[in-house]
Amino acid sequence: MFKSIELFFRRCLLLLLRGKNRSQSPKPILNNLPENTKILFLRHDKIGDVLITIPTIRILRHHFPNAQLDILLGTKNQAVASSVLNYCRQTLVYTKKPIEIFILLKRIRAERYDIIIDCIDNPSTTSRMIIRFSKVKYSVGLENTTSGIYTHSVALPDKATTHIVERTATLLHAFGIYPKPSDLDLEYIIPKQYRELAEIALGKKDKIRLGINIAAGWEKYWGRENFISLLHKLQSDELQIIGFATSEFQGELNAISTVTSLRNAPLSSNFDEFATMLSSCDVIFTPDTSVVHLSAAWKIPCLVLYSNIVENHMLWTPYRSPHRVVTTSQPMLSTILHQSVLTEIKELLAQLPKKV
Repeated sequence: MFKSIELFFRRCLLLLLRGKNRSQSPKPILNNLPENTKILFLRHDKIGDVLITIPTIRILRHHFPNAQLDILLGTKNQAVASSVLNYCRQTLVYTKKPIEIFILLKRIRAERYDIIIDCIDNPSTTSRMIIRFSKVKYSVGLENTTSGIYTHSVALPDKATTHIVERTATLLHAFGIYPKPSDLDLEYIIPKQYRELAEIALGKKDKIRLGINIAAGWEKYWGRENFISLLHKLQSDELQIIGFATSEFQGELNAISTVTSLRNAPLSSNFDEFATMLSSCDVIFTPDTSVVHLSAAWKIPCLVLYSNIVENHMLWTPYRSPHRVVTTSQPMLSTILHQSVLTEIKELLAQLPKKV
């Protein structure tokens, strides 16, 4: 019932905003901006979406070293705020609570941003609301038709052939910036206070370390029996296998480690702790989740499971980083056979540099 009410009000708000859209044609590129230009990025979706946007933010920071860059995150991805604070002055957080939305809009308007960049490649009601009520002079977004939402619409690249990292970076075209793929490598810098955590939590690494992330929501869970079957066949004196899971999946992780050689990573209290331990791995196996982009940031070979794949599956793969994928056209990852996964993991392990 409450969901229906929320959808009703969203539709009403969308109609209201549509009537208030800007009617002018898109302006020329934004290439004569003052040094202290104030820019707000909208990235209030998921953790992985923040990680794939970092190259775009980094490049804009390079071109405007004295600009004030801020970013709006959401409750689902504010855990990775540290990853953008290397380039942004501050983070704002969007929630769905009406009073907090009102306070947020008031704060955004008070900041008097010169530009808002909507990083979501499908304009949302929330983005439209923020742009409309902020009274910002310029707004940038991806769309294939000039709807009037943005003052600077950038043509949305073909989703079937353009990796999400490159698709997001086309927002820079509004500033006359055309980055090469080599400029768009991902990054995730471990905060210095966590840099020794991996050895403390997992012990000194004296074997090849395979990290297995089992958690990405129940709809993306590969299944307890699949993990157990795989781990029995992976067991080796030369391999240390570490299991990672959120609190929701600790029961599954314990059930798997009880009957296999899997060693549980300690449950982390924040995302940076989790990332630090994961970064110590030599190979990573995960379902499609933010871990994919962490592995790409560190160039750690990664095997990823994808479901509901009918045609092209490269759009959210680890960007410019060694990886393998196993896919299924079915909605559940559990339909993927463990033998297929075993083959791909062995291939990735065989390609690791030989230790002298």
